[in-house]
Amino acid sequence: MNEIEIRRLIIEIQDELSELAKGKAVLDEAQAQFAERIPNPLELSGIALHLHDFYNGVENLFRRVALGLGEGLPTGSDWHSRLLKNMALPIPQVRPRVIAEETQRELEEFVRFRHLVRHTYGHDLKWGEVRDRLNSLGSAYAHFVENVEEFLSFLEAMAEG
Repeated sequence: MNEIEIRRLIIEIQDELSELAKGKAVLDEAQAQFAERIPNPLELSGIALHLHDFYNGVENLFRRVALGLGEGLPTGSDWHSRLLKNMALPIPQVRPRVIAEETQRELEEFVRFRHLVRHTYGHDLKWGEVRDRLNSLGSAYAHFVENVEEFLSFLEAMAEG
């Protein structure tokens, strides 16, 4: 990659982090609003969709890294899970790990949840499942952002080269 391509990747990652921060703010508000009451089915579906979108944003960022650095994307029906695992692995002479193993484990729950949201009717969602992901979002998000910011430092050094 040349310097321009690396700097473009940095900007794309920063843009994705910005979008994730906006979604996190919405989910923080939902967490506060539903600490004392159970959401109705429409509210529950909305929360689930925002949690779904959180992992979509994470995966978009991973895709940008994998494609931008020439790793390519995994194939097959389990490519989503494999992409997540790949981001926790350093690729010698290409890049360090993008996320820590602990972050990978936290995000695995969001991959499973996204699959549930995609393949379940909204009226069949259970508050307990949605609440569990909502309550675990703070830690997963904080670890993810911290890891990605470290990775951005690597890219900055690479661009300066």
